[in-house]
Amino acid sequence: MNKFNPNFYLDAKDDAEMIQKAVDAAKECGEKVVIPRHNERTGKDIWMLPRAVKLYTGTTICLDNCHIRQADESFDNIFKNLFARTDEGRLIENRQYDIHIYGLGNAVLDGGNHNGLVERNANRDGRPVTLVNSPLHFVNCERICVENLRIVNSRYWGMCFHYCSSGRVSNIHFMSVGNCPNQDGIDLRTGCNSFVIENISGFTQDDTIALTCLKDSARYDIEGMDDSIHNVIIRNITSFTLCAQIRLLNNYGRKIYNILIENVQNFAEYDPCDERSNSLPLRIPMSKNYYIDSETTSAMPGGEYWAMFTPDRYWTAASIRLGENHYSDPNDPNSAAKLGQMYNITVRNVQSRARTPIYIARALCDSVIENVQVFGKSPIAVYFDKGEYDNIKLRDISFNRNAFHDPAYDNIKEEDWCGFNSRSVVYFKKAKATNIFADGITTAVDSPAVFAGSGDVSISARDICSRNGDIPVSKGDIKVKVL
Repeated sequence: MNKFNPNFYLDAKDDAEMIQKAVDAAKECGEKVVIPRHNERTGKDIWMLPRAVKLYTGTTICLDNCHIRQADESFDNIFKNLFARTDEGRLIENRQYDIHIYGLGNAVLDGGNHNGLVERNANRDGRPVTLVNSPLHFVNCERICVENLRIVNSRYWGMCFHYCSSGRVSNIHFMSVGNCPNQDGIDLRTGCNSFVIENISGFTQDDTIALTCLKDSARYDIEGMDDSIHNVIIRNITSFTLCAQIRLLNNYGRKIYNILIENVQNFAEYDPCDERSNSLPLRIPMSKNYYIDSETTSAMPGGEYWAMFTPDRYWTAASIRLGENHYSDPNDPNSAAKLGQMYNITVRNVQSRARTPIYIARALCDSVIENVQVFGKSPIAVYFDKGEYDNIKLRDISFNRNAFHDPAYDNIKEEDWCGFNSRSVVYFKKAKATNIFADGITTAVDSPAVFAGSGDVSISARDICSRNGDIPVSKGDIKVKVL
């Protein structure tokens, strides 16, 4: 056994110290740290961390078929870079490089029993920021790679990056099903660029992947560095969530641009149109009691904060969510995102049964949405909420033959969130939209219209396939020119 194996340090006071000593030793010579499954100090096949292991420039961690769990009542990550959430981390000269965390076999990061820290009580009465609950947190890093891991029972976002670049996150499976709020999977926040996020699966209670360029992360701003999120590729996503599979969000003048999203599948164990689907049980693999000595608990007294994945809730809000109307200060006209601050967004190859497979809000321009295939009971394929839009191309947007109408959504009012006056393939809610091009649009059998909604909207469309000859091209006061 060498000194880069935590089991070399049997005299350490706890598991975190064992791993930290191995990381410290590897720092001196560039060796990788290998964390095995068996913990020789405790005699158990688990590592319980009361505080985070701090990683240096050049640190490589191999999780060899091991299970690492945040200790009960702890308030820290599992892994973070040395300068994460410190004043030193806000200086360009303290940027860290070449951090690599990867798993072999069944490598698990586990949030365990929740400590009760959530956004609503963070930074109060001596409590820290909520980000201490994320298994992984990195600030001001370059060339960072996280791959081949399972993340279960996350206490907050699964992993979070601020001002990080040239990164890759791949082959991650999540199992976080509602024992606390805001269980995002992967969050790129202000200042991140040049990332590839790929091969992501599993269940996240909140957004599976979120790119959020917001003022509220200003505490991590680095003077002299670009605060935008740009040049990000997201691909091969098969997940379920109650929120969005992929979400882009910006405000206060911060920009998101040059984003490529492709190959997104909304998880479905059974065809929702299959007459047998209601009688078949949902096999949601739970991670309760994963560690036999400790049952996973919830953040709030009285049970789960949000409903578990049960048949009546088993519906994603949106597969792709671009923009938001509610992240601004109504007293500050400069707080809301404006046209030209989210642009060059490409979304393609989406198969979804979400309530709104593609949801767009506030401001988007110079973007492409293509090859969206809708199945199940989705009432609208592409939904434009209130906002301003320019130069957006919609290509090959279609409902499948067996898509069905749920009468429960006939009574939705347009003023509601994602409200509409009429189902359609594409819907505009009190929007201003110019240079909208639609090519290859296929309706559901009983769609009331191809395009519907309200606002100052002009669309040029061609190659419309109506599954029913009586379906009108437009409904409402929008303008459609059929080419």
